[in-house]
Amino acid sequence: MVLLKWIHLIATVAWIGGMFTNFFIYMPVLGKTLEAPVAGKLMGAVMKRFRMMVYIAMVVFLTTGVLMGYLHLEASGAVASESQWNLLLILKVLLFIVMVVLALFAFEVVAPRVAGMASGGPSPKLRRVQRTQKILAMTGFVLGLVILFISAAL
Repeated sequence: MVLLKWIHLIATVAWIGGMFTNFFIYMPVLGKTLEAPVAGKLMGAVMKRFRMMVYIAMVVFLTTGVLMGYLHLEASGAVASESQWNLLLILKVLLFIVMVVLALFAFEVVAPRVAGMASGGPSPKLRRVQRTQKILAMTGFVLGLVILFISAAL
């Protein structure tokens, strides 16, 4: 069980840590040090690699979470609605589902749209789509922090 928890937390930290790095290191520095086309190209390459790490982290997080939940329920004989632990677990699963949907939408719908629009140069429409991208990412980051807190509580 300790190994499962450790792997589960590694996946969580990799995902949320990557978001933290993007928000608080890459994005502020790139905008101030590189021309927009170069910054966009660099972030595109970084996000391509980050996307694969996120997808792997999602699978690891889900797999280890299901295994830990099963082992806990088997050991305690608890039913899903009988304890605070199980309510926290349900909340964590729901937040995880929302996070996955946000990540898929951001990576597979919004990011390609930004990349396509960016090749045409700056525009008000591009800025709106980039703002949407940032809102999705920040929402996912906050949800990730809540999930990390719930993981600590469990």
